[in-house]
Amino acid sequence: MISYVSCHDDMCLVDRLKASIPSLKTTDGKLSNSQTEELIRLDLLAQTAVFISQGVPFMLSGEEMLRDKKGVHNSFESPDSINHLDWNNMQRYPQVFQYYSGLLSLRKHHPAFRLGNADLVRKHLEFLDAPEQVVAFRLKNYAGRDSWRDIIVVLNASKEEQTIKVPKGDYTAVCANGVITQRRAGLFKVSGDAVKVAPQSALIIHN
Repeated sequence: MISYVSCHDDMCLVDRLKASIPSLKTTDGKLSNSQTEELIRLDLLAQTAVFISQGVPFMLSGEEMLRDKKGVHNSFESPDSINHLDWNNMQRYPQVFQYYSGLLSLRKHHPAFRLGNADLVRKHLEFLDAPEQVVAFRLKNYAGRDSWRDIIVVLNASKEEQTIKVPKGDYTAVCANGVITQRRAGLFKVSGDAVKVAPQSALIIHN
């Protein structure tokens, strides 16, 4: 299975979000600061869904720098003004590149996210109860001989903070509210049988 949220012969992710999310639509094509912040949150959340999914992730070039194609779907006949990669975006939105880099590293170093066998997925992956606009699942019992015993992923697409029930335990957060870390200490610790997930963001914890 190939997982992706954008490709070369359709809208890039930024354009797709602008076209499909009512709060991101504008009359002049220019986003306010709050709209840009929401766009980035949703961009990171969408790409998180791709890179923590089983199967083969596919990413369009330039997504790591918040690329846009001025809304053009299939741009194979479009000029450079549409197809070029704006390298200035690396300075404008450094958090996007850093997050994408973190996603790639997370997937590379943790085989639980790429089991490669449907039977192993059925054995180790279980979905958790979650409200509308939220997806939550656990990769359990050292899936893929991972160094982490249990990994819990929550994708919260809603505009509200969500509380999700999880198996009781002590966890380390490695992804939360638009930040990913490779540090062994993680971002913070979580104990108990519930976690809070910030609006329009992903949470990844492990024990």
